[in-house]
Order: sequence, then structure tokens, then C-alpha cells
Amino acid sequence: MSKVPQLILTEELSNLIPHKGKMFLLSRITGHNLEERTATGEYDITSDCIFYEETLDGIPDWSVFEIMAQTISAFGSIERIENDRMDKANPGVILSVSNFKSAVAVLKNNTTIKISIREDCRMENVTRYECFLFRTKSDEEPVISATITVMEMKDMSAFFES
Repeated sequence: MSKVPQLILTEELSNLIPHKGKMFLLSRITGHNLEERTATGEYDITSDCIFYEETLDGIPDWSVFEIMAQTISAFGSIERIENDRMDKANPGVILSVSNFKSAVAVLKNNTTIKISIREDCRMENVTRYECFLFRTKSDEEPVISATITVMEMKDMSAFFES
């Protein structure tokens, strides 16, 4: 039996990812599957979003890699909880964003976008994910896709030491 519910709302989600304040860019996790190495999430776009541009009345497509990365972060925490290894959310860094394809330039204010991630390859603490973004939570075809490689760390200070 799963220790983590399929639907994780903002309050609990804030314990699963290290981002806080305006950099917290995930409204909920709507599903996860450890065997398939997948997770889905949603983000409610508002003018409070750190990437919101008034002239666009939304967020530019290039900014969604961070929303995808936070879905990845939540998935990592879900995995640690399920395997009894969770004490707090681990920080990480995006190593690369590749194969970025977008059919839209802007994701509009007052809409809910859906994010889907699937682990593609893992080598120790570096993992590559195929990520897809859907303009609405009911869309069947993604409007943005990217491959994101991340590195998870227990202590970010070691990353910045020279």
C-alpha cells in the first residue's frame, strides 16, 4: 500500500520540494507511479507567478522548465517517502534542458497547466527525464516538451565550494 496519496495539495507539497515563496511553482501533484517512474502535476498560472509578464498576460514558454523541474523534485521526494528515506526535501540543480519544443509562446494567466514527467535514465544522483506540458489539464496532446537532466544533492554547499 502506498504511503503517499496520488493527489498531493499545495500545503503538503510544500514539504516535498525545497522551493519557497515566489519560486514555489507547483499547485498539486495529481498522480505518480514508482514502477513506471512517472508523475503528473498541475500549476495554476496567476499574475503572482515569478515569470508572469504583464504584456503577455501570462508566462513565456521558456520558463516552464522550472515547473517541470519542480515536478521532478516532488517525484524524488515521493520516492524517498515510499522507500522510508525521507527526512526533508533534497535540493538539486538542473544540469541541462535539451530537445525543447514549444507550440505556444505564452501560457495564459488564470489557466491550469498539466505537467507530466517520466524518468528516462539514472546514474547515481544524476537523472534524465522526458517532460511534457499540456495547456490545460484536460488536453491530450502536449504543447511543450523537453528533456531535463537533474542532479540531486543532500547538501548544496558542497556544490558551490571551489
